Amino acid sequence: MTSQRKHLPLLIFAVLGAVWGSNFIYMKMAVALISPGQIVLFRVLFGLIPVLIYAGARRSLHLRHLRHAHHFIVMSILATAFY
Repeated sequence: MTSQRKHLPLLIFAVLGAVWGSNFIYMKMAVALISPGQIVLFRVLFGLIPVLIYAGARRSLHLRHLRHAHHFIVMSILATAFY
């Protein structure tokens, strides 16, 4: 294993931490401009859109799955508002 490959997991972990951690800085900045409810709405919406696009591209989302939608809406709001 080369030295470059040896440090790759550490580099990926650092980049993930920077991307994930920057979310809190952006939320702090957003509170000055929009309400906390709007922040929750946008976080849920921008989390949902990529998942729907991916599920649509894979054709793995069916109408019968909508019966579980209310559970996922509650989970996403609670996970965003009370993390």
